Amino acid sequence: SSSTQDTSTQDTSVDSENSIAPGEVSYEAFCNSASANDSDLPQIESTDDAAAITTKINALAAALSDTASKAPTEIKSAADKVAAAAQAMADSLKSDPSLDSFDAVVTKFATPDIDAATESINKLVSEKCGASK
Repeated sequence: SSSTQDTSTQDTSVDSENSIAPGEVSYEAFCNSASANDSDLPQIESTDDAAAITTKINALAAALSDTASKAPTEIKSAADKVAAAAQAMADSLKSDPSLDSFDAVVTKFATPDIDAATESINKLVSEKCGASK
């Protein structure tokens, strides 16, 4: 990611015009995290064995919780929900890293609620983050 800022604007002690009011969230940090998730996360393939899937789910859970920690207020609960589901999937697979267990976990977490949460996050990303890829 090429940054056009020079080092002087990186100084956090100078909060002049581009400071964020308390309670506001920087969309930039959220967008960076969300778009990194889209592009960098390994996709689960049908050929993956349980160990590969477990590794990928753990990466996904970590990435989603990073995004959730930066999520703006309006979708914070959705982001937290999706991150929690991914973490729960990762935890389930830790105790039983088999493909049967993976299928059960997916069924458990692929709920309309989680789908709706994911949808609202994606909508916000497309509105606020633009096509920064």
